[in-house]
Amino acid sequence: MKRKDYKVLFEGQILPDFSEAEARNNLARLFNADEQRINRLFSGKPYAVRKPVTEKEARKYEKAINKAGGQCRIVTMDGSKTLPSPDEKNTSIFADSPLPKTSRQNTLEPLRLIRRIGRTRYLALSWLVVAIEAVAFLLPDYLPMLIGAALTIQQTVSMVLGIHSLAIMLTLYLVITRLHDMDRSGWLWLFLVIPIVNILFLFWLSVGSGSEGKNNYGDPPLPPANLTRAVGIYLPLSLLVVGVAGAYLNQEQLVAWIQLLPEATSEWTGLEYPG
Repeated sequence: MKRKDYKVLFEGQILPDFSEAEARNNLARLFNADEQRINRLFSGKPYAVRKPVTEKEARKYEKAINKAGGQCRIVTMDGSKTLPSPDEKNTSIFADSPLPKTSRQNTLEPLRLIRRIGRTRYLALSWLVVAIEAVAFLLPDYLPMLIGAALTIQQTVSMVLGIHSLAIMLTLYLVITRLHDMDRSGWLWLFLVIPIVNILFLFWLSVGSGSEGKNNYGDPPLPPANLTRAVGIYLPLSLLVVGVAGAYLNQEQLVAWIQLLPEATSEWTGLEYPG
């Protein structure tokens, strides 16, 4: 029978990739501990998480604590010897050519290289996408007048597609960075290709709050500047108020326009409107 000669000590130290709040929450779930016990864990004094245990059992506790963001030590019951951690063992074996540490933030997916963007800045930059699309829409009609020469179909199509591509790339960047701020995988941008779902998805990105503090995709974004706040928050609210007020003040015209909409759609599509 293996001798239980070790104890697992925790002294409030956390790993570099974790914040103290994150480590506290993870350890509270791991040990099913109340706030009083968690405060004892982070008092700075050695706290025996488990004793007495075998080396194998102690390693299991060490692995679980490290995964939760904490850093512990395995010592003998009399405190005369401390077992080296697995990282220290690897360092001693490859002391002449140490392997570089790889952050856990860059190991799961390449999109982790794209950082985070806050909700307000996301809304503000979305207007840039709208402006680019407006340029693509107006370009075929107004560019020939500006340059004083007609454009061929190939030239027009090439420019319009190029501008549309720029808007699409910017949209993908904004969506991925916004997902990262919410601690979600950037690959969720694929919801954009699903009809109806993409509308709900974009609405969620616009109103959803980002995660507090550092998450798997880096530090929190900087607070928005006043101009960013004005464009991202006050401009959409102003347009909403103007739209609602305009619809209320022109109810009769709005109803008449809605009644004419099916007929106008039939003329535009070439399909006969029943009734």
